Amino acid sequence: MTMDKYKKTKIPSLRTFITAAISIIVTVVLLCSIWFCYSRTSAILTENYENSITQNLELINHQFIEQIDLIDSIIPLYLADTIISEPLESVDTGKQSAENRLQIEKQMSYLYYSTSLASKNFTNSIYIISQDETIFKIGTSSSPEPAEFQCRELLKTLDKKEPKLICQTLPRDDGNIYFIRNLFSSNTGNYIGTFIINIDKDRFLSYHTKDLDPSWFLCLYNSSMAVFSDPDMEKECMALKEHGQRIGELSFQTARLNDREYFVASQELSGLDLTSSVAAPKSLMFADLNSILKSYLLLLTGIVLIGLFTAIAISRAITKPIDKMIYNINQISEKKQSALPPMKIYREFDVWADSFNKMLKQLDIYYNDIFQKQLLLKNSEIHALQTQMNPHFLLNTLNTIAWKAQISDNEEIYQMVISLGEFLKANTLSKEQDCIALEKELRYVKFYIYLQQQRFEDKISCDIRVPETLMHFLIPCFSIQPLVENAIVHGLEPKTGKGKLIVQILETDDHCMEISIIDNGVGFPKDFQVRDIASSDTDSHTHIGLKNLDRRLFLLYGDMAHLSIDSTPGVCTSISFKIPISRGGGVSLHDL
Repeated sequence: MTMDKYKKTKIPSLRTFITAAISIIVTVVLLCSIWFCYSRTSAILTENYENSITQNLELINHQFIEQIDLIDSIIPLYLADTIISEPLESVDTGKQSAENRLQIEKQMSYLYYSTSLASKNFTNSIYIISQDETIFKIGTSSSPEPAEFQCRELLKTLDKKEPKLICQTLPRDDGNIYFIRNLFSSNTGNYIGTFIINIDKDRFLSYHTKDLDPSWFLCLYNSSMAVFSDPDMEKECMALKEHGQRIGELSFQTARLNDREYFVASQELSGLDLTSSVAAPKSLMFADLNSILKSYLLLLTGIVLIGLFTAIAISRAITKPIDKMIYNINQISEKKQSALPPMKIYREFDVWADSFNKMLKQLDIYYNDIFQKQLLLKNSEIHALQTQMNPHFLLNTLNTIAWKAQISDNEEIYQMVISLGEFLKANTLSKEQDCIALEKELRYVKFYIYLQQQRFEDKISCDIRVPETLMHFLIPCFSIQPLVENAIVHGLEPKTGKGKLIVQILETDDHCMEISIIDNGVGFPKDFQVRDIASSDTDSHTHIGLKNLDRRLFLLYGDMAHLSIDSTPGVCTSISFKIPISRGGGVSLHDL
C-alpha cells in the first residue's frame, strides 16, 4: 500500500497525533489562564463595584439624614411660636375665626420661608392638624393649592402615641412622600396635633441621585411604602423589598430582581423605619469584563498560532525519519529494493532497520514452501467447485420435469414441480437482495402452502387476508414464509384433525404494517420466548428459523420489529411482527 492510500484511510498519522497533542496541551494551558484571568478580573471588578455602590449609598444616606434632620428641625420652630401653639393647646381649635386661621397659616408660611428647607424646592405643602382634626395648611410657590384629603387618609392609619418621625406614602398618591410627627404639649405631655410635610417624590429623589450612574436606581422602602428613582424599575424595586430590610450596618449582596442579576447595597436610615438601597445591573460589570478581556484574547490568539506552528515543526522533526522508513518499506513491497538502508538519524530506528532486514531474509527462506502449499490449496478449491451443483442447472431440470408432466396430462405433478421451482428461485433471489414487494413475497408463500397442502391433502386450509393497498410496499425477503413453515411443521402437522392457517396483514394507525400468522395448532409452551431458542446441529425440529428471523428484523428495524407470540395451546396461536410502511424497504443488512 502506498503513502497516498494510507492518507485516504481514517487512521490518524503520528504527525497528526503529535501536532494535536501539543496543540491540546497549549490550548488547555491557555484556557486555564483565561479562566484565571476571567475569575480574577471578575473578582476585582466586583470589589470595585461594591466599593463604588456602597460609597454612593453612604453619600445618599448622609444627604437623606441631613434633609430629614432639616425637616425635623423646623417642627420645634412651629411649636415655639405662640400664634401656632396656643390654638393647638386649646380644646376648641375648630372654633377659630377665619381671620385667626388666616393668621396662623400666614405665620406657618413665614416660618417655612425663613428656613433653608424652602431653598431645596422639593416641599409641596405643610399641614398642622389639631387634636379635633382642624387642618391648617400652606402650599409652596412650586406646588398647587394643597388639598386636605391626604391628611384625612393619613390620620386613619396614624398611631397618635408614636413619638418618632414617620415616613409614609398613600396608595392613591404615588407622587408624594409624607413626613409625619405627632405633636405633644410641653406643659402636659398630651397629644395636641400632627405635623405633616408633603414632599414631592421626584424632586426629592432627583436631588439625592443627581450624581448617581444613570443605569443604577435608588429605592426607599419600609413595610408600608416603596419609592424609587427610576419609574421603569418598579418591578425590580418591589422584588428588592421582598428580600427584606437590612437592619444596622451597610450590606452588599447579589440579588435576582425581575429575572435580572443586580449588585445591591442596603442600609436602614437612622431615626426612621426606612431602608435605602442602591442597585446596579450586574451585566454592566460583564460588559467591562469583556472589554478588558478583548486585548488579552488577542494576545492569546497570537500565542495559540505560535504554539500551533511550533507543534507542526516539532512533529515534522519527529516523524520525518518515520516517513523515510515507510517509503523504503513501500519500495521493498513494490520490489524496487531488497532491504532497508541504514537509519542513522536515531539509534532506535537503526536497530529497527537491522531487525527488519533479518526478517526479510527469513521470509525468503520459507517463500518456496509457502508457494507450493498455496498451489496445492488452489487445486483443492477448484476440485470442490467442480463438484457443486449449479442452481440454474437444478431449475432448468425442474422445468424439464414440469414439461414432461404437462405432456403426460399430469396436472398435479406439473403444478407441484412449478411451485417447487418458483420457491427455489425465490430462495436464490433472497440471497441477492434484502427486500421484496409484499405481492411477490405472498406469491412465494402461496407456492409453499400449495406444496404442503399437496403433502397433507385436505388436512390444512389457508386464508390470506391482505389489503390491496399494501401489495406494492416492500418487506424483508422470506420474512413471512418462515412463520408459515413454523405454523405448519410445529403447529398443524402434530395436530389431530384438520388445521386452519390465516395470513393476516393490516395497516396500523402509526403508519406501520402488522403481519400476523394465525393457526389452531398445538401451540407453544407457557412463557415461550423466541430469544431463548438455542441453536442445534442435530435436531432439525427446532424453532431456530424464528430466532434467525427475529434477529434479522431487529437489525433492520430495531426493537419495534421483534416477533410477538400469543398462544393458547390447541386453540389459537398467533405470531406477529410490525414494520414501518416504506417503499424503501427499511435498512439493508449490507449497511449494518
